Amino acid sequence: MKSPVTVLLASALLAPLSAISATPPGSAIVFVNGINNTFDDAVANLQIVKKQLNARDKNNAYVYGNAYNATQGFFTDVKSVFKQKAKEGSSPADFWRAIDGGSLPASGMNAELQKKYIAILAKSDVPELPDHLRKYRGYLKDKRKVVLIGHSQGSLYANFEINLLVTGPDKAQGAISAVNVGSATGYQLPGSSYLTSSSDGVIGALRLVQTVLPENFSMGWHPLSDVMGHSFSKIYMNKSYGAANQILKQVSQQAYNGK
Repeated sequence: MKSPVTVLLASALLAPLSAISATPPGSAIVFVNGINNTFDDAVANLQIVKKQLNARDKNNAYVYGNAYNATQGFFTDVKSVFKQKAKEGSSPADFWRAIDGGSLPASGMNAELQKKYIAILAKSDVPELPDHLRKYRGYLKDKRKVVLIGHSQGSLYANFEINLLVTGPDKAQGAISAVNVGSATGYQLPGSSYLTSSSDGVIGALRLVQTVLPENFSMGWHPLSDVMGHSFSKIYMNKSYGAANQILKQVSQQAYNGK
């Protein structure tokens, strides 16, 4: 019979290996860009997030990715924002009625109905939707919590995509959320958060004609950085202005809440 000392020693040696094998994969941090961004712009913005978040959360196991919202030129991009706002609805439940005039059946959204909604949205309003969903589903399949960082129009993409994955057969409740920055949305989904500066002229102008979440971060005007106060890299992630720390904190909280 093994002595108690031997058993304790074996347990101590095996514990680290068990802990390592049980460690869940790191969260996926995905940047969803706004209007008039080239692919290189979107990648550069993700790199800013990656550098600052890795400095904040040392020894993390995050993976990073882009859900690219392709630009069609400034004026076409602005038009697409208004088309998406028309589909947004006044609440998460109203989103489905805004898409096709109907509502979800009491039994919920099955795969066939989800496919129908994706086809409607992808046809003109959110053309990148199928590609984005494939990316997120890949992360979810790997048991990763997905945290979207939606900037400007990217916040509309983030809300649409989360709504589909949470309400549909993917049943991704608690597994995907967003930190929307300079948010163009009219409401926030459960488990998500947002930060919009008081000096964001783009969202301020949109608020005059559309329902948009109120500003919730006080920031001075910095015209030498960006006269409209809306740039992701020059304003929101500029460490001199204070918003970056709050954004990183929200991303970190959501990433760790998935563990």
